[in-house]
Amino acid sequence: MMWPRRLQSPSSFLAILASSRANAAQISAPGIDSSVAFCGPSCLKQTSRLANSNCAGAALLHRTAFAAAGVSKTRYLTSRNMNSFFGDGESVPRINREAMAEIIEDVANSSREECGYVIIDVRGHDEVAYTGKLDDVVHTLPLPYIAEGALTMDEEDFSEQFGFEKPRLDETIVFTCKAGIRSASAAKLAQMAGYSDILDYAGGSNEWFS
Repeated sequence: MMWPRRLQSPSSFLAILASSRANAAQISAPGIDSSVAFCGPSCLKQTSRLANSNCAGAALLHRTAFAAAGVSKTRYLTSRNMNSFFGDGESVPRINREAMAEIIEDVANSSREECGYVIIDVRGHDEVAYTGKLDDVVHTLPLPYIAEGALTMDEEDFSEQFGFEKPRLDETIVFTCKAGIRSASAAKLAQMAGYSDILDYAGGSNEWFS
């Protein structure tokens, strides 16, 4: 079996997979520090001129905004260099509702190709059907499928099975769930699959529909 390029060992992947399967409804995320940087409109405003209501600059928007929020460079390490859920990997910036709304608006007003964003809801299909999607531009890919290696699938097989184009390594994946727990796990699995440009909407559907 071929393991994701960044995976240190098969056993570590199986451990994550088992944890995700066992707790897919609401899994815990030990080690997430409450002081991890959040990026919201206060830092996005400093770079809003780049976007100018046009998605041409949106792919760069969050990079500059994270720097303004105290997150180092484009790899998004937290400035405090704390231990995180991602162990030896890089921490993933967590965005708030207003920042998520701006990203959704960018994608809706242009296209995924122009913006470079792929928004993925990792809740179950029944959950999404109950609340509705955050927006039509949000794709549904439940966490158990990611834990089973969806992001390492062949592009054609992925599109056929899940109904949307597989995220490219140069795109930014924005994960969301119900309350930020499963999305954090999805972010870790995405890193293990080789992705490095990832955002986590921590508030999830609980916040979005409140």
